Amino acid sequence: MLYVGKATSMMHDLNLMVAGPQGSGINFTSDTFAKVMTREGYHVFTNAELFSTIKGDHSFFRVRVCKDMIRSYSERIDILIPLDAKSVLLHTKELSQEGTIISEENLSDQRHASIPYRDILQTVATKFGKSLAELNVMKNTVALSGATKMIGLDKEKLKKVISENFASKPTIADMNNAVVDEVYAEFTPTKTFDLETTQYKKRMLINSTHAVGMGKVEAGLKFQSYYPITPASDESNYLERLMEKYDFVVEQTEDEIAALNMAIAAANTGLRSATSTSGPGFSLMVESLSYAGMTETPVVIFYYQRAGPATGMPTRHEQGDLKYALSAGHGEFPRVMIAPGDHKEAFYDTIDAFNVAEKYQLPVIVLLDKAMAMSNYTVDPFDLGKVVIDRGKLILSETKDYLRYRFTDDGISPRSVPGIKGGIITIAGDEHDEDGHIFTEDADNRIKMMDKRMSKMAAVLKESPADLKVKFYGNPTNKKVILSWGSTKGPILDAIEKVKDVSLLQIRMMEPFPVEEVTKYLKGKTIIDVEQNYSGQLADLLREKTGLEVSSRIVKYNGRPIAFEEMVEVLSKRKLDKREVLTYA
Repeated sequence: MLYVGKATSMMHDLNLMVAGPQGSGINFTSDTFAKVMTREGYHVFTNAELFSTIKGDHSFFRVRVCKDMIRSYSERIDILIPLDAKSVLLHTKELSQEGTIISEENLSDQRHASIPYRDILQTVATKFGKSLAELNVMKNTVALSGATKMIGLDKEKLKKVISENFASKPTIADMNNAVVDEVYAEFTPTKTFDLETTQYKKRMLINSTHAVGMGKVEAGLKFQSYYPITPASDESNYLERLMEKYDFVVEQTEDEIAALNMAIAAANTGLRSATSTSGPGFSLMVESLSYAGMTETPVVIFYYQRAGPATGMPTRHEQGDLKYALSAGHGEFPRVMIAPGDHKEAFYDTIDAFNVAEKYQLPVIVLLDKAMAMSNYTVDPFDLGKVVIDRGKLILSETKDYLRYRFTDDGISPRSVPGIKGGIITIAGDEHDEDGHIFTEDADNRIKMMDKRMSKMAAVLKESPADLKVKFYGNPTNKKVILSWGSTKGPILDAIEKVKDVSLLQIRMMEPFPVEEVTKYLKGKTIIDVEQNYSGQLADLLREKTGLEVSSRIVKYNGRPIAFEEMVEVLSKRKLDKREVLTYA
């Protein structure tokens, strides 16, 4: 438990920001603080706003800590750790009434907690036979130590995490921990923060790239291809560290076209295969996506949206690719598209995506976004007892009279792989007959093959569990219901705990669209659409599929996720405009 010192007031949640140029230690500082507080038993939510160039200009990390569940960030800053002068100028206006700036200058302003950075670093430098210039990179550790002392954290807990972070560099760990000792000895805060206490519970602090990676391992992934692109690369990089231990291959290809083609080839050998990308990369994959549709290949594409069009803002957030992902490709072919709303869903949806792809023999798109990829928050350990693997009609032993595209009552053909006796396979992008031969343009065969492929969509809708299609939150008698999807789920759920007269319908399966379930929850309600794109793409999809119209579209497209406060603010309005634009940065 945290030490309870003299505090300004008892706090329900505390918000810390680390800001400065990239390369100044903002990531290390925020991650270390988040990890320490997670181990104290608190729920933690972090989000990063990074400049898109290497060693870029101003960037910042937020860490929100609370004894209760939190699913979004707060614009309020209680402790600001600025690692350059610009950060003070930009973020002082966001300080709470009792907020504090940890400063290396001796300022009389009560909003500054002044720490003798230079003296502390000089003492440690002398102890280790280093120059002050060499230890200047540890200014962030000075500030972090000041912050943890202000909230009453036992310094040994901070030092333990630092030692783990620098496990391969013990001397660096020792110097940083010496800085911690000096700060705790020399710094006497005039203001402290007393967080409501909590009980320890084992939780993971992860982002969606970790959750998806774990899901792939548990699902039995055997081949992952990718071409580097922000923010999807983080997932493949994470998997690269695990592949030898769990016996799968991660391949960095020459481009995104090759990435999907290799995943399709691997899937046709019977391996559970996937690729991960972002908007520009997905654009290059579209011809191959159509190929997977024609050949009924069970491949999974993990699509991390970011702000576009073109290169757009590579490190910023948006949900602008919904319509594109739904329609990408030439010709009509079945695809399933699932949109997780949090890290827990990302884990289980990853496993479901492989099951759906193989059971129905079609491509599956898992639509994620930058906010999920670059927000870490605490989740309970995943229940592996819930995991079920369904490989569909996969033949891995000798077979007779095999036809890869045999017409069946359910539209799904038995699927064999190369090397199985009797399982001769022909795979090509042209229309084909039952055994895969492409030298046919017979009209009746075309109708039967199209009907066979497209009939799978009705089966997916009928056989998928209800909570894979939609989830409803709040009081079902409320007249107002928010319609939304993806990472907007977090701030909406946090907000409707404060604004009680509105509920949430989260759409999880975008294709095939769950018309029956959506209509059941929304018919006769005042529908409020909340999305992070310019036009409100889900509202358009709702109208197309059900005829239902939303009363208001609440949109945000400035490249930043939705903050808890701005969601509460807009939902508390007496009357919403037809279009409300959120602008918190």
